[in-house]
Amino acid sequence: MRSLLAFGAAMMSSVLLYLAVFAVVDRPLTLGEIPAAARIKADYARGLPSPKLAIWAGSNGRYSHRCSAFTATTGMACVNLSIAVGVGIDFQLLQIEPLLQRGDVVYVPLEYEHYRVGREEMESGAENTVLVHHRRDILWTLSPARIARAWGSFDLPFLIHGLIETGLDEFGFKRRSGITSLSPQGDETGHTAERGRPYREFIRLASIDPRPLPGSSHAIEVLAGFLDRARQGGIRVVGGLPTLPDHLHINPARDIQLQALFERHGHHFVVLPNRSQYPLDCFFDTVYHLNEGCQLTHSAAVGRLLARTMALR
Repeated sequence: MRSLLAFGAAMMSSVLLYLAVFAVVDRPLTLGEIPAAARIKADYARGLPSPKLAIWAGSNGRYSHRCSAFTATTGMACVNLSIAVGVGIDFQLLQIEPLLQRGDVVYVPLEYEHYRVGREEMESGAENTVLVHHRRDILWTLSPARIARAWGSFDLPFLIHGLIETGLDEFGFKRRSGITSLSPQGDETGHTAERGRPYREFIRLASIDPRPLPGSSHAIEVLAGFLDRARQGGIRVVGGLPTLPDHLHINPARDIQLQALFERHGHHFVVLPNRSQYPLDCFFDTVYHLNEGCQLTHSAAVGRLLARTMALR
């Protein structure tokens, strides 16, 4: 009996130590700016009149799209609510949907990877750190199982990386992009072609998953739920393609599949003549990130297409 009690006490001590450590250890450089960026974008969105235009995707939305160009072509005030691919879209929508009002338009050029994500992967991403360290107001509204998954997502590599990042942060280390490189509307700025030159060969050798997109996934279910709620709330959603280098072959069947998804739920889907694919020298540091010059060109082209689409009733 004593050994059983001792074992139970040891287990409880281990759990308490785990919770105490990971309640403190964060990753300020790679994950800490996610809630800060989301807060800046949300504050800006709340100050805009409706109808407004919102851009929502992963980092493709942030790097490859510029609100000023969309406003110039559509005449609508704009906010870029895009964060990153590694953040679950369910968590993103919890923050984004309260910012939308009847009459608003949301442009959604989600990266292809988003559509493949299952429930386990979606609930194992960067949002767990954000929930535990920065958004406990959202965390405590979730199911007990989801709360447990968030708290149980930390491990030894996280601890090591967290300690390293904390040290670097204390010494003033800065990443090549962050909240200081955001425009007031939430777009990435300063990612010039010159700054992107060192990544050219990396991008040339990069690839994306060539498999067909799944007919269904947890991510598609989450997105479909958003599309239905938006339609019921008088919010127009327009899907689009993410930006990619033109040396990558993307099966046109994907366009048809995604268009069918958005239209099935009462919304539009737009495709540029170049299918949002650009020469290699248009990209910054990954296959989904245009440099600033091409970001502006692409945004103007998509904005003109959106303006024509929004004229349809």
